[in-house]
Amino acid sequence: MLNILITQYSCSSKKVRRMKHLQDACNRLFSTSVFAISLSALSFLLFVEPTRATDYQAVGAGLQLQARNSSQKFYWLDVEPTRDLVWHPCYQPLRRECARLQVPLNHLNESADGSAAIALMRIPANVSSSSSQYRGPILFNPGGPGGSGVDLVIETGDILAQILGDEFDIVSFDPRGVSRSTPKIVFFDPPGHGEREVWAQGSTGVIRDGISDPFRNVSGERGSSLETVWVRAIAGNRQAEERGGQWLGNVNTEQTAHDMLSIINAYGTEKLMYWGYSYGTVLGSTFASLFPDKIERMILDGVVDTDDYYAARWSNNLPDAPKAMNLFYETCHAAGSSLCPFWAPSPELIAANLTRIYEGLIANPIPVQTNISYGVLDYPTVRGVIFNSLYTPWQHWPDLAQALADLGGPQRNPETLWRVLEAPTFRCACSGSCTDKDSRERDFEANLREALAAIACSDGAEIPSDVASARSFFGDLSKDSEWADAWANIHLSCTGFPKVKKGFQGPIGGNTSFPLLFIGNTADPVTPLAHAKKISSRFPGSRVLIQDSPGHTSITAPSNCTMALVKEYFMSGSLPPEGTVCPVDVPPFNNGSMVALGGSTDTPNGANAGVNIFIRDDSDAGVKRTRDTVYELSKAWKPFNHAFPRGL
Repeated sequence: MLNILITQYSCSSKKVRRMKHLQDACNRLFSTSVFAISLSALSFLLFVEPTRATDYQAVGAGLQLQARNSSQKFYWLDVEPTRDLVWHPCYQPLRRECARLQVPLNHLNESADGSAAIALMRIPANVSSSSSQYRGPILFNPGGPGGSGVDLVIETGDILAQILGDEFDIVSFDPRGVSRSTPKIVFFDPPGHGEREVWAQGSTGVIRDGISDPFRNVSGERGSSLETVWVRAIAGNRQAEERGGQWLGNVNTEQTAHDMLSIINAYGTEKLMYWGYSYGTVLGSTFASLFPDKIERMILDGVVDTDDYYAARWSNNLPDAPKAMNLFYETCHAAGSSLCPFWAPSPELIAANLTRIYEGLIANPIPVQTNISYGVLDYPTVRGVIFNSLYTPWQHWPDLAQALADLGGPQRNPETLWRVLEAPTFRCACSGSCTDKDSRERDFEANLREALAAIACSDGAEIPSDVASARSFFGDLSKDSEWADAWANIHLSCTGFPKVKKGFQGPIGGNTSFPLLFIGNTADPVTPLAHAKKISSRFPGSRVLIQDSPGHTSITAPSNCTMALVKEYFMSGSLPPEGTVCPVDVPPFNNGSMVALGGSTDTPNGANAGVNIFIRDDSDAGVKRTRDTVYELSKAWKPFNHAFPRGL
């Protein structure tokens, strides 16, 4: 999530309307919550003509592929929810199929009135469902809670398909209440209509409060107080109570796990193949606990401590964040000034230079104006950028180093960092009634940040609503982590959340029909490796694969070793040897040469870093193509938090 103070931006320009991903980013900029304002062009959702039915072969038992007139745009609004999976070609020229699956609103009381519609997208396998090579669907969840699986398939589905092979359907879905799945979680009016944008202007992503603030003795800009964050959570959650409608009480993880069971049943498969990232590990481990006999393959990547999550504490996520931050300093120093513009003669001096930038921004924030935006570059903005870069080092550290070098230079040039953050000035999304089909489709597709709080707070235990408890929580978290200022918002966002009947909260664990594979990074800023080992211990026969890298989830760092073992697990069910540690192929600051972060491409404990995951091509060119594809994925992957309030 990239925090930013921008007074206005435009969601109505012709250029933005033509490019749906920019429209979505525009609409999301001033979304509501107690969290920071954020900006990312997460979604490349182009309103383009759908592919012809003849371009595809329907795969999967009992599935249908419905043709559309190729001269028409694809609209989710035109897709009727059905109890069977009916796939519609969509998002031409991408090779995608879309469906809306009707499921009970409450799986635990199917006799009650109401239903939900789950939006799905897939990339079909390149082999027929009747072929002996066809392996069925792999279901993905990108994290959050509240991340859009449809967006995931749009953006990175082709790379995932290339890595995993032609034999699988790549499938994901928007969890109930999220984006295109209905009933939709909504606290405010649709994006771009003004209400959410006005409310969000008072939010920021970093708390500056008392003795926990490392810069409390620096005079200047103060940021948000704990009390402001606390009271805004209560006010925002009153909107949830007033406008909750059907979704309130029916958007918890247990219900979504039942939705996944409905998806595989509608697909005609008996068991689930699944790869879940971050919060997706909560969803996956919950599914495995509820339906242990329904597991064919399951990878849980960037593992969340479900005890902490279901208690709504969000208190033990950060122990490895300092390791990730230190690796920024160390890899920058090791790369040299030619590859890392923020270089200094030692890692300690790089850290000191960043501290100097922080202090300068507190004492003297910088006004910025470009031809499309204006605003203020201040300490909370840069602090949020730094923290979020820890999620995706290969994607963001090189650009971040250049931005910090410019900002820390004699001219204090903010434009490099600002260009990463800026969006056009705000104007209402439309004038008049906003009832035209394109406007209604935009509102239907928009992924609102309310989803994170609604799902997390529905899942978690009720938290105290008094300010003294908020202060106590923040004080305790500050003692444990230097990043409490950037993380405490998640727990605090549940203050005053409406009382709802809680779903399944454990126990997590069980004897599954096939062993689970857990993956943890050695320096994951928000899901430490210890969590993978803890939750794995509750599933007999499971295995933990370690990736020696910073970044949140394995997929944010390029490791051919990890991807080879992932593919082998899905293909044959083979687990990596106990204690396997995979290196990365290149450091975050690199010139394209394949040198592991630790200086060697050899993998300890029996794993083969040089294995070619594209089994049909063992040539040198094939190995290079493999590594290039894995590297491309690490650069393309956008964890949920980069488009939404900070989450998993």
